[in-house]
Amino acid sequence: MPVEVFIHKMTDHMESGRIVQWLAKESDRVERGQAIMEVETDKAVAELEAPASGILKGIRAGALAGAEVPVGETIAFIAEPDEQIPVLPPLSSQGHQTPNSVTVAQVTTQAQSIEPRVRASPAVRRVARELGVDLGSVTGTGPEGKITESDVRAISSTGTHTTKTATSTLLEAGELADLNSVQRLTGERMLQSLQTAPQFALTVSADMTNALRIRESLKNELTDEHPSVTVMLVKIVATALKHQPRANASFEAGRVKLHKQVNVGVAIGTENGLIVPVIKDADQKKTIDIANELHTFREKARQMRFSTDDLSGGTFTISNLGMYGIDQFNAIINPPQSAILAVGQVTKTPVALPDNTIAIRPIMNLTLTVDHRAMDGVLGAKFLAEIKKSLENSNSIQNDGTAQGNN
Repeated sequence: MPVEVFIHKMTDHMESGRIVQWLAKESDRVERGQAIMEVETDKAVAELEAPASGILKGIRAGALAGAEVPVGETIAFIAEPDEQIPVLPPLSSQGHQTPNSVTVAQVTTQAQSIEPRVRASPAVRRVARELGVDLGSVTGTGPEGKITESDVRAISSTGTHTTKTATSTLLEAGELADLNSVQRLTGERMLQSLQTAPQFALTVSADMTNALRIRESLKNELTDEHPSVTVMLVKIVATALKHQPRANASFEAGRVKLHKQVNVGVAIGTENGLIVPVIKDADQKKTIDIANELHTFREKARQMRFSTDDLSGGTFTISNLGMYGIDQFNAIINPPQSAILAVGQVTKTPVALPDNTIAIRPIMNLTLTVDHRAMDGVLGAKFLAEIKKSLENSNSIQNDGTAQGNN
């Protein structure tokens, strides 16, 4: 029986996807799990994998690069070589069905004209993205002109290739610019958040003396980067979420849903907009593992290439603008989550000590924005106080990154 190919829901709020390019063409043999298309979602560009092994058939007329396709709408089939497939009506420019009738010959003719821009395996495409090489500028030396990894690395080393970077437009006074899908959806969701959720903010200041000392002790265990404050916060916040489950909740259909998993999203700014990849089961991971995941996410953010799993399932969000010199700010809750933590920079600040002396200490401001429907001020204050205590207490964080309870 033919297996339908369709764009599935790749992120929590996705309703449609834009075809970036086909990675396979009509009549190609594909294997289950093979990337056959690149799709721009509401957050990033992701690869659509073949749902079965067989021959790619009946690519729908109009399913071309740039077409917007609703989630779940069939755009092709995977079948056996001699297997008959249903005839699909063409897509309109908006990705919906048109009432015009279409023959098998028309569908086949139009589908056969859909050629991928380049012939390269998913592994070669990943290497090209990592090196910043536009595959359109590479001449393939493999069978039938297919681009090999050696071709990509060779042209990268010469410096004569076309660099493929995120779209960035410089505006002059008076010009207007359209929002991309990431920017548009982020704005819509933040507006929805402010209009539907009664939000309030709580702020504390944490003495980072001990936290910075522990961060320094962790750097020898990491191979690729110095552990950031965000890395430590992910682990500390994840532990606090286990103790204060109302902060690890969603408000849905008039009810509070407490999540079993602790999945911490980390907001990352890119040229194309804000992206929030998710550290799954963060409470069960060591700081080193979290650091490595965040490093991978930042690399992916440069090309805006994430998997479906990277961007879905978040139960709480951390937004850190300290690296941009921001002392304190209020973040907007990422719906349907019930809270978000905004983090400022560490600054040297005069502090009054218990013995009435003054000392200069590294201080960081933490602001928790809360949905009052899911969590009141007392619960929010307890949650924030636990994070502060974990940051300030040197015995609260072991060198392997495991935060201890502070009930």
